Amino acid sequence: MYTGTMYTGTLINDLMATVERAERGAFQKQIVHEMELLRSFGLQVPQMHSEPVYAGAA
Repeated sequence: MYTGTMYTGTLINDLMATVERAERGAFQKQIVHEMELLRSFGLQVPQMHSEPVYAGAA
């Protein structure tokens, strides 16, 4: 008789969501760190655009 843990079909979805949240958090921390470095060296912080900007795109 099986007495182990019974996983539902959402296990993979839950794991993927956890990884995505972790990646977003790491990316946000990287942006904050880079902005702090720019400020500490007295450099101008680039403005965030709501729409993507494609340099050199034709």
